[in-house]
Amino acid sequence: MTSNYNPWADIPFAVTGQFSRRRVNTEANFALFWFRDDAGRPGLLIEISRLISQDSLQEAKINIRDIAVDVIEVAQESIRALIIKLEDTQNQDVFLKLCLDLIEHVKASEQNQDTFHAICKRLKKWQSLLSGKARNLLSANEVQGLYAELYFLTEILESDRSRESTVIQGWKGPQKTQHDFIWDDMAIEIKSIAGDQRGKVRITSEDQLDTHLERLYLRVYFLSEVHDGGESLNAIVKRIINQLTYRENRELFELKLESARYIDIPDYDLPMFWVKDCRTYLVLDDFPCITRKTLPEGIEAVAYDLVLAGIDRFRISGMEVMEK
Repeated sequence: MTSNYNPWADIPFAVTGQFSRRRVNTEANFALFWFRDDAGRPGLLIEISRLISQDSLQEAKINIRDIAVDVIEVAQESIRALIIKLEDTQNQDVFLKLCLDLIEHVKASEQNQDTFHAICKRLKKWQSLLSGKARNLLSANEVQGLYAELYFLTEILESDRSRESTVIQGWKGPQKTQHDFIWDDMAIEIKSIAGDQRGKVRITSEDQLDTHLERLYLRVYFLSEVHDGGESLNAIVKRIINQLTYRENRELFELKLESARYIDIPDYDLPMFWVKDCRTYLVLDDFPCITRKTLPEGIEAVAYDLVLAGIDRFRISGMEVMEK
């Protein structure tokens, strides 16, 4: 599907109080329509079962910024439908991705009532994605950073399966706390370098390399984007979910992914990463960094580049972190 694809382009505005629509070109067993309303606003109409109870229909009361979700009765055709309509056409690119994602989930549903519940569940995931200040999908840098955090998480899980609960609970990156991982008296900050990025990492605050804990480690992953043999963001998420033994850990992991604004859509099937190298550093008192206590009064929100060649003497074996 090209970035210029617009299924609403040739659908005219509807007459007052009605929809102009065209059936979605798909092999799904359920009626799906692209539509425009009388104000020209685009949307997706999904036929649902008339057997769904009124109480169950309340599940569709989902508030998504700039997107209206409702259940309507189309009297002249004796059908009930779930409609998802974009209120602000400036966000049409993301809305189209949402609609295409919903269509795929409709195709995967076996029963009409299952379709309704599957769509509502999926809409709630999109609600988490679109509820924050950032209204778009993850940027290339955010995808890379999240992949690096998840790669470290898999390394810990594979080294000691008995730590599963501790590992998932200790992943703090999605919550935007001071450090990416915190376990007991230690913290780990994860950074990544890929492509044409040079031998330096970006430190985004004066707190990132400061801690009240006993130990703080900086772990840097060197990534290559490859066509074959690599792993995408979607793939590593699936790998971790398959590794997790306990349902409550899978649920917590998925909640944290939502906080990180991740949703499993085809956009994250690329790029595919290959981990070329990994370096680990112990952040000691004389480690070159900017911290809150070293800043002059009145200065905050500092960001700076840390050149890896200048911190080589703090480098340690990566196994030291894995065994803690």
